[in-house]
Order: sequence, then C-alpha cells, then structure tokens
Amino acid sequence: MPRKKQFQWDAASPEGHSSDTPSRSEKKRRSHALQGLGEELARLGAQELAALDLPPDLLEALRLHARIRDHEGRRRQMQYIGRLMRDLDPAPVRAALEADRLRSSAATAAMHQAEQWRDRLLHAPDAELPQLLEALPGKEPEQGAKTGQEDLPDLVRAARAELAAQKPPHARRALFRALHRLLTA
Repeated sequence: MPRKKQFQWDAASPEGHSSDTPSRSEKKRRSHALQGLGEELARLGAQELAALDLPPDLLEALRLHARIRDHEGRRRQMQYIGRLMRDLDPAPVRAALEADRLRSSAATAAMHQAEQWRDRLLHAPDAELPQLLEALPGKEPEQGAKTGQEDLPDLVRAARAELAAQKPPHARRALFRALHRLLTA
C-alpha cells in the first residue's frame, strides 16, 4: 500500500496555516523597507537626528555608521540599524522625514522665487520698475512695521549699476537677500 502524503498544513483543518501571520516573504519585505528607512536616517545630519525622537541605541548605531568607512562594515551596520528599526514604530519617523522634505522643498521654492524676482527687477525697463515693485508679493506690513520694501528701489539701482560695470555681485546679493526676506516673511 502506498504511503499517504503528509503536508505541513491542511487547508481544511482549523489549526492549519493561518492567514493572519505574515509569510516569510512579507517579513523580508518589511525588513527591507525598515532598512531603507534606516538608510534615509543615515543620510541625515547629527542635528536633524537629534530633533527626531529616536531610541538611544538607534542613535548610537547611526553615529557609528557615519564613522565606518569600510563598505562591508557599513553594509553590516545598516543591517543592524534595520534590525533596531523593527522594534520601533516607523510611522512617526516617516512623518518627520516627510515634513523635513516638505520644509526643504518650500525653502528651495522660496529661493527660486526670489531669484526670479531679482532677475525681473534687474532686467526690466526703468518705466516698469515702480509697477513691479508694487506687484511684489509679500505680507501686508503691520502699522509702523518696517518690511525692508522701502530700500528695494535703492538696492535695484545699485545692483543695476553693478551689473552694467561688471563688478562683483555684492549689491545683487543684497537685493536677493532683501527679496528673500520679504517673500518668506
């Protein structure tokens, strides 16, 4: 008589394979995702890491990873960081990293906007300069508050003269800083 085949689990039995426990592949996917999150954390600076609420052993592992120069040592340390990340709730860390990305992209956008306004003010005809200065976006000044907008015509004149004389960009940089301050206020 042939031997009956025995399986590790039987779909008909209640004590068989349960679908609520993750499979081995799912565990590996989660582990790789946490290790990727650890790699994002490793790219941050010391001040940014200190701002996050991370356990001390994870912070120490990230500091050690920054000091290691050997490729294989860094790889193994990153695996260890991924292991430490398993004991941590990743949602707040992901949210903090996303907020940092949004802050960074907003700052970059503000700098680009200030550059565009500086170029428009430098290359616009003299007749259009008052309209451009009026159209300049920015918060409405409070009663008695100085916005720095009063100095803009002088800065524009100095930057235009500097540009015409092909001098170093001191006044153009000052104009950029004033515009950036005004646009981010």
